[in-house]
Amino acid sequence: MTRGRVLIAGFALGALAAFAVVVAFGWSGAFHRQSVTAFNAGQSTAGAATGSPSVSPPVFPAPAATPSGNPLVPVERAGAVMAYDPENHGIIMFGGATYTPTADGSNSASLGDTWLWNGTAWSQLNVTGPSPRSASVGAYDSARHVIVLFGGSGPGGVGPAKLFNDTWIWDGASWTQLTPAHSPSPRFDSAMAYDQRLEQTVLYGGLGQTETFDETWTWDGSDWTRQNPATTPGPRHFFSMAYDADTGVTVLFGGSLPGQRLNDTWLWDGSTWTQPAVPSPAASGWSFLAYDSTRKQVVAYIYFAQDGYPLREYTITWNGNQWTDQSGASDPSPRSGLSLAFDPETGQAVMYGPASGPETWIWDGSSWVLHS
Repeated sequence: MTRGRVLIAGFALGALAAFAVVVAFGWSGAFHRQSVTAFNAGQSTAGAATGSPSVSPPVFPAPAATPSGNPLVPVERAGAVMAYDPENHGIIMFGGATYTPTADGSNSASLGDTWLWNGTAWSQLNVTGPSPRSASVGAYDSARHVIVLFGGSGPGGVGPAKLFNDTWIWDGASWTQLTPAHSPSPRFDSAMAYDQRLEQTVLYGGLGQTETFDETWTWDGSDWTRQNPATTPGPRHFFSMAYDADTGVTVLFGGSLPGQRLNDTWLWDGSTWTQPAVPSPAASGWSFLAYDSTRKQVVAYIYFAQDGYPLREYTITWNGNQWTDQSGASDPSPRSGLSLAFDPETGQAVMYGPASGPETWIWDGSSWVLHS
């Protein structure tokens, strides 16, 4: 199989039937069908799990062992959660799925490790948290000073696709599972953002056992409430949202459906979704968004594939009124399954994502730089 080739593949596990674009870097188990014990020489594998079949975003070949004397870095992974954590003055990353050779050909493992990016380096935190999983969603709740994490896919999940609908919070020192009276149904690859104005976490869309959701849910710190807006962006997955603190609305962009790469923009004001009358950018496909509070704009990395091949990526920014193409020669190569978060203390957006090794990229508002 050609390195970097993208396969448009359908998968079905029991009742689950969906389509996704996956990148196969020289190995056949593009979908995360079986979670197995991870092993990467010189890298931490804490939190890796074995178990029953699950479905997650694409994962990639194991990187080489970390050279002697270099700082420890997280093993390469796809579908991790990242969110800014002011309690630790950095960015927290949890879970994801990583490559490891397996006899059954699935070649992937769910992870349950927690890491901190302090602006210059990664360090692993010695904590116990949610069970190993990928394609969860998370956001920092500034009213309650916790990161909220929901759902995902992993060996401990329920149903044929092994999905979760549990709610966890990170208080800066430990993970705690909550037991709300109501919860969204099990799902993975939805999107989440925290609405600072209303002090609510917003969750939208995602994939379930048999369906692609167009539901809007809000979390008030103690329970989930399903909202019933007259208009919604429609079902989708592989998309992202970010709260625009300058305009007080949550921004949703792009995503995917079978045979479709989306490039529409939607705004959530706490009661309804609206589609602004602005030109759609050329960028379309899987989206990863973060709000840049230093420059008062949403930064988005968009991955586009066509006919089974990764054609391009885009970096675009939203100023509250329109998208601007910021793509440049220094952009990371096209990749999916990455994680993106903004650190207001450094004024930088941080991307950690699968490529040919564990790569950390920094966006300074005008260009991307690969952190050495």
